[in-house]
Amino acid sequence: MKVAYMTNAWGAVMAHCAAANNVNGACYVSTGADDAAIAGIAEAGYEQIEIFDGNLLAYEGREPDFKKLLDNNKVQLLAVYSAGNFIYDEILGEELYRIKKAAAFAKKFGASQLALGGGATRYDGIKEQDYQKLAAALDRVYDIAGELGMTASFHPHMGSLVQSPEQLDKVMPRTRINLCPDTGHVALGGGDPAVIVKKYAERISYIHLKDVTKTGMFCPLGEGTLDFEAIIAPLKGRDVRYAIECDGWTGDPAAGAKITASYLRSKLGF
Repeated sequence: MKVAYMTNAWGAVMAHCAAANNVNGACYVSTGADDAAIAGIAEAGYEQIEIFDGNLLAYEGREPDFKKLLDNNKVQLLAVYSAGNFIYDEILGEELYRIKKAAAFAKKFGASQLALGGGATRYDGIKEQDYQKLAAALDRVYDIAGELGMTASFHPHMGSLVQSPEQLDKVMPRTRINLCPDTGHVALGGGDPAVIVKKYAERISYIHLKDVTKTGMFCPLGEGTLDFEAIIAPLKGRDVRYAIECDGWTGDPAAGAKITASYLRSKLGF
């Protein structure tokens, strides 16, 4: 099935231990074993994966090990996920270096998509200029990805500078980057994912499908409250790549991948 599944469903989502004192090492990491995650994804019928930058860069110097993981499970690497603060001028170069490094490494394994979260919130409140700073930084990432032959897409995220529809509308007109709506984060941020997807359909080439329960927990598709038929309707006929996320779900991640695979086939026609 030509839908990617994110490996972060296995284990906890954390920052790399270097993040506290080394900006250019501040990667995302999922604590689950990569081999278990990729095997579970493949067993559920997916042919592609997305992975955090920290998990991927752990294979620097042992690239054959990661290629073997992919080949043995007959899956391809579609995307790498990275993030940054993007609003602090002094460290922006360090962040862009790290993101370019992760993207270039992912490209070695055939990845075409760079999903990008971030946009820091200040301790004393958001400044309007932060939206412009974020947009300018996203343009630089867009160019970095383009030079590598990849597509960069901005992923709004809870707890960041862009979590509400109003905040998203402040950034997107100021940047050339594509949009990767995460349906779960959009919903928790107060938005209607179907409305956001319809509004920005022309700028969506990659999307994270994630369901949310009534209590605000992420869960397999079909187990929550979101109407995915309405969400993906504006994308039909467009050249869009889909990825599934189910991080934070308390159930067995391999079982969750299978539940979502069944929903994708029976309800969404994948």
